[in-house]
Amino acid sequence: MMQRAVRFLITLAVAVGAVPRAVGAQVYPERLSTTMKHGAAYQRRDRDDREEQTERTTKTVRLGSNGELSLGNIAGDITVTRGGGDDATIDVVKVARARSANEARELLTLVTVDVTERGGRADVKTRYPTSDENRRNNRRNYNVTVTLNVTAPAGTRLNVNSVSGNIKVSDIKGEIIAGSVSGNVSVTAASAIAEAKSVSGNVEIINAQGEESLEASSVSGDVTMQRVTVRRIGAGSVSGNVRLDEVQCDRAEAHSTSGNITFSGALARRGRYELKSFSGEVHLAIGGGTGFEVDATTFSGDVRSDLPITMHGAAQPDRKRRSLSGTYGDGSAILELSTFSGSIVIAKK
Repeated sequence: MMQRAVRFLITLAVAVGAVPRAVGAQVYPERLSTTMKHGAAYQRRDRDDREEQTERTTKTVRLGSNGELSLGNIAGDITVTRGGGDDATIDVVKVARARSANEARELLTLVTVDVTERGGRADVKTRYPTSDENRRNNRRNYNVTVTLNVTAPAGTRLNVNSVSGNIKVSDIKGEIIAGSVSGNVSVTAASAIAEAKSVSGNVEIINAQGEESLEASSVSGDVTMQRVTVRRIGAGSVSGNVRLDEVQCDRAEAHSTSGNITFSGALARRGRYELKSFSGEVHLAIGGGTGFEVDATTFSGDVRSDLPITMHGAAQPDRKRRSLSGTYGDGSAILELSTFSGSIVIAKK
């Protein structure tokens, strides 16, 4: 999981047009570690930065009914909602803080939002000055945040990334890829979510339907899916809980190193569900009439089932069961449940 998180971090930096060299060059010499440590990028480094200036602009691009829109931000939130027509509208709000109003206004001119449009595709990227520009301007820090509020046609394919900021996408039916390094990711009422990831933040997907796979993960945050219907779910967190609530899928793989795993919903016939935690509990609330084969193990905890399980092999003599292998009903689905430090509970929804 950690290796995948590192690969994601590198990919995300490239996606926003801020590879590791450029991120440090454009904003702070402390680089990304400072951003993630404080939880909000490019915080005021000097207590004298009390003067604030704001600049608002609006940009419009022609995408068509199913065009592609790429949004990359460094310090600030991104919100995308469904709009009408064939155009996408990007409202840009830049806020600069400095020791004087004149200096804050100067900072607004140095941080830009570049828009490239071609053949049903648009790229929107926030750009901070490079290291060479910093030397010419005799400046190290840029206390500037950029917020992108976007409306786009329902069928737009989205690729949304932020280094330090939250991402919210609602009612977009095209394929969605969303990722933040230090921020929460929330997607609602979508039809084709390919990926939703955060390194230091929560990931939430609500009221989503699709025919393909859905991947959601966080390194330091919770992953939640509610009322989601897809073919396959992959959900994981290193230091956080994973919650799959009222989900319908043929296959689910949920993993956490230090967190609980919860699942509620009906099982699919011939479905497969792998729920695993190292230091946390695993809870299932199963609805519908589909039976299952279950293989559940814990090292430090117990396994309990409210459903009548026909045991495989001899029953354990001790009252605190550490493993459970058996069949419920027709046994058409497969449950693989495990935790090292925690209990496993199977209940009826």
